[in-house]
Amino acid sequence: MRNKLIPQEVKVLAVAKDSIDSRLFTLAITSKKEQKNFSFEHGQFMMFGLPGAGEAAFDVCSASKNNKRFFQLNVRIVGRLTKKLHELKKGGTAWVRGPFGRGFPMSKINNRNLLLIGGGCGSVTLRSLILDHLDGHLNPKNSVQIFYGCLNEKTLQFKNEYTAWKKKIDLNIILDKPSPSWKGEKGLITKLFEVSRLLSEPVAILCGPPVMYKFVIAELKKRNIPDDDIFVSLERRMSCGLGTCQHCAVGSRYVCKDGPVFSLAEIGANHMPGAI
Repeated sequence: MRNKLIPQEVKVLAVAKDSIDSRLFTLAITSKKEQKNFSFEHGQFMMFGLPGAGEAAFDVCSASKNNKRFFQLNVRIVGRLTKKLHELKKGGTAWVRGPFGRGFPMSKINNRNLLLIGGGCGSVTLRSLILDHLDGHLNPKNSVQIFYGCLNEKTLQFKNEYTAWKKKIDLNIILDKPSPSWKGEKGLITKLFEVSRLLSEPVAILCGPPVMYKFVIAELKKRNIPDDDIFVSLERRMSCGLGTCQHCAVGSRYVCKDGPVFSLAEIGANHMPGAI
């Protein structure tokens, strides 16, 4: 078994501008054997970095059908490391560890309608599920609905994919501070609960800033969605990825190992960091 504390070299196959401050990296592990054996659970993350600059956690956001050839990570500029990562070009090399953590409960997801709720960069975590649904890897008998809230048009992620998403998915987007030319919904993501008809008896998956969870969970509870059908992806300062360094501890749990995906029934609304 590979030691997950030891980084693996990856080659940058492609870099695409995704939004005003994010880049989508297509990566392949230099060892062809390791890449061929690569797999991940939806919701898991990789530690991605450069020597001398450090590493940080980024969710895998590619379709699982591509696992043997490559995987994708989306990086938004927020500091020194991410600025260095944005300097990477096609053909360059970097280092990864993982994948780490516990992903979404696919046994439940495959048998239910899905309500995917993303705020800001939360769409990154949801994208692998979306792509697998489009590819027919999820139960085609079930429907998928997306509520996505963002600041403005410039910060929207994966915009060039929305046309394809809409063919099989009910995509609902709302912007907090859009330009005057924006024709869609305006305001906070909770407004989408007022103007959109929810799928029946969905499993709700939330990815976004913790403050969003407080208000979205309140809306879900108004609609009698049980706590064990609500799942959140938590963000903490993951460092080792293995529950050893304790940087991501929340009470007795480690977000990197016991999460980052938790059901609301498992942790309770009052125990989410920075949320309620």
